[in-house]
Amino acid sequence: MNTKKIPEITVVITTRNRGDKLSSAIESIFSNDYENFKVVVVDQSTDDVTKKSVNNYINDKKLTYIMSDIPGSSRGRNVGIENSESELIAITDDDCVVPRNWLQSITEAFEIDERVGIVFGNVTPGEYDKSRGFIPTYIRENSYTAHSIKDKHNLEGISACMGLRKSMWEELNGFDHMLGVGAYFKSGEESDLTIRALLHGYSVYETPSVSLVHNGFRNWEEGFKLIESYWYGTGAMFAKHIKCGHFSIISVLTKLGIRWAFGSSRVIDSLG
Repeated sequence: MNTKKIPEITVVITTRNRGDKLSSAIESIFSNDYENFKVVVVDQSTDDVTKKSVNNYINDKKLTYIMSDIPGSSRGRNVGIENSESELIAITDDDCVVPRNWLQSITEAFEIDERVGIVFGNVTPGEYDKSRGFIPTYIRENSYTAHSIKDKHNLEGISACMGLRKSMWEELNGFDHMLGVGAYFKSGEESDLTIRALLHGYSVYETPSVSLVHNGFRNWEEGFKLIESYWYGTGAMFAKHIKCGHFSIISVLTKLGIRWAFGSSRVIDSLG
């Protein structure tokens, strides 16, 4: 008889004025085959559309709805994790839809090594008109584990499909509020947390066994602004670590620079 306890996992979603998309994300999570989960929605909206979009689950004990007046994806995620009781945390965005095995796949990814503090999965595009724009994605064909900061240049996972250990998040004082969507430096919060995790002895695991669909379509004008925000946040994030005396990050930046200049970036490649 299998008496192994199924670990609880909490899904944290930060949302702002996109209630029409959030309902699909919530529905896909509640359709998962995994039983021991909860969902925390941090709503930073300026209207009540988002709250109405979760009405079907508002009385469900598995869902916690939190209204927050302060914008920023990093702030919202920190609030959501603070209000979570489980050690395992899954993070996704309000414009994503997850498969039925998503939560099971994330918990299994953490089981490969107790030193794994962060897990990233593939972010695949939903249907869209390629002549009008694109959907940001992140796709890795093979699994990869970064054990130290010298391995950071080999992974670029994005927070749309991310898992972490709450104990690690607490040790690292959470996401940096100055980084990420809605913050001053616009992006880079997941890379910053990844770097800090590696510097503190945690491993970071990327695997295509964890995957979801992203429906965040951007037209070309929106896309150029998004690319600009990626570079702006990435630059700020690296500058932060150099200023903090983490000079080992310079070699990572050099390797990334060479790859971006003469090779590719899985994130930027998705932008067309």
